[in-house]
Amino acid sequence: MKKIITTSLFILIASIGFSQNAPINFEPGGQGAAWTWTIFENASNPTLQIVSNPSASAPNTSSNVAKFTALPSGKPWAGCESAKGATPDIGTFTLTASNAIVKMMVYKSKISDVGIKFAKNDNSAIQEIKVANTKINEWEELTFDFTSKIGTPEASNITQIVVFLDFYAGAADRTDTTVSYFDNITFNAGSTLAEPTVSAMAPTKPAADVISLFSGAYNNVLVDTWRTSWSNGTLTDMKIGSDSVKKYSALDFVGIETIANQINISAMDMFEFDVWTPNSTSLRFKLVDFGANGTFGGGDDKEHETTVTPTINGWFHVAVPIANMTGLTTKSNIAQIIFASAPAGTSVVYLDNIIFSKAPVLAEPTVAAPTPTKPAADVISLFSNAYTNVTVDTWRTSWSAATLTEMKIGTDDIKKYTALDFVGVEMVANQINITAMDSFEFDVWTPNSTSLRFKLVDFGADGAFGGGDDKEHETTVTPTLNGWNHVSAAISGMSGLTTKANIAQLVFASAPAGTSIIYVDNVLFSKKPATGIASIEKEVMGVYPNPASNSLTIHTTKEIQSVVIYNALGQVVLTASPNTNDVNLDIASLTNGFYTVKATINGVATFKKIIKE
Repeated sequence: MKKIITTSLFILIASIGFSQNAPINFEPGGQGAAWTWTIFENASNPTLQIVSNPSASAPNTSSNVAKFTALPSGKPWAGCESAKGATPDIGTFTLTASNAIVKMMVYKSKISDVGIKFAKNDNSAIQEIKVANTKINEWEELTFDFTSKIGTPEASNITQIVVFLDFYAGAADRTDTTVSYFDNITFNAGSTLAEPTVSAMAPTKPAADVISLFSGAYNNVLVDTWRTSWSNGTLTDMKIGSDSVKKYSALDFVGIETIANQINISAMDMFEFDVWTPNSTSLRFKLVDFGANGTFGGGDDKEHETTVTPTINGWFHVAVPIANMTGLTTKSNIAQIIFASAPAGTSVVYLDNIIFSKAPVLAEPTVAAPTPTKPAADVISLFSNAYTNVTVDTWRTSWSAATLTEMKIGTDDIKKYTALDFVGVEMVANQINITAMDSFEFDVWTPNSTSLRFKLVDFGADGAFGGGDDKEHETTVTPTLNGWNHVSAAISGMSGLTTKANIAQLVFASAPAGTSIIYVDNVLFSKKPATGIASIEKEVMGVYPNPASNSLTIHTTKEIQSVVIYNALGQVVLTASPNTNDVNLDIASLTNGFYTVKATINGVATFKKIIKE
């Protein structure tokens, strides 16, 4: 019986020992005032004082508070700490979902970081979380989220709280004595962070074009470690279904090293990875090349850091051109990748599909766009070999995000834009009056643009940008890939372009931004021919059946040199060069809808609307 009683008493004592003394409010009979507080790294280490509230008004009407005085010769991390495991100090406790959100009220004369840290009897500790105050000379409640620390070894059997009231980046930052007050430290329920339930989309690039560090889609190269000893974050190898994922919690920064197996990425074009996060607001990643000597700090190390803003609670694909990593001037000895996240110390990120890749070899046009056949009197041409072009100031403004290449296909001049986000074409010194024109037209060929926007800008009567009377209109089209698209937009439909006498800018923008490639030709304004199209169609061309299903017949009394069929967006969907009076076209592959048939007969273009059903 005695043994049972002794065991019961031990359990009772243990349960009492594993309790948390809170809230810490410095009031008589409360927690904090009678604790054994120690000051550290603060020059002469003046004691922590329990004093009257300097401003006993909302949001803090407490009578007593703690006063910490930081001295100029103190360290940037000077602070105060409770005694480890002492009674009646903080006691012994473990971080759980019920107490992981720590709040503290501060009253400070300066803006600087405030930190809270927890330690154990064995001197291991949870890294401090720092939050800056935003107010001075008034009370403010700060929140320290330790949720991501739950379950880590340092989060159990905590016996000490450490508080930093004026945590500077360097000793030189503190030039005089600062006084800070703190009060009402509480421990509240932590938030439950979401987790991914589906894996990231598997990459589909050919294996020959990829160097993979971590992906189930490829054979991975050897990685020395996915968490260096100097990292500040917790690594968990986990699975989502059958897909392996790297989870970093309590993340400030983490180093990944390939020192023993340095990677040559000279032939690669992109660094890519997938990230899922419930709370990272800013994710930085750095590539480090150890140089020809392959040694860290050998004098020839090169590095480049990039920052992205991830989507919250969804997989986010990051693909950064290596050419944009201007600091990475050598690429043959990649030995480190470093990820860092904000909020520091509480971020959680899941990583997958970490690879270097080559850009795919994209198709290029081999034939020129069809030569426009409108009479020169009905055209204002900016760029076309078929007409005399007006003067254009520049085909790539200084504020453009694109590369322009002047090229030829056969004898035809072409504008090629690569790495295209947006590009400005300007006629500021030679503004164009298009009031007599009906359409804006151009031909475009692209291997990868999924959405192409173009904008016309009129500078108004004063002819000056930003003069108060500027007008503009933007239109979006979806080009057919790997074929010439003829775009013809009615100027009457450009509702924002209410003035048309001073056209000074043309802007193209494409998605995917920064990697799009477009080839542009035959950029012009046009008006309808004086002869009605309907009368020409009646006299020289018959198109039947209409509506048509699988085949279409075109009959004329004269030889047809070429036939082009456009969809409702003005895109070329079918071409033929029959050189005969009668043409039979297979249109079974066309989707149902409205189309325009253009036939060139004796050098004159004639048109007919048809319906495919």
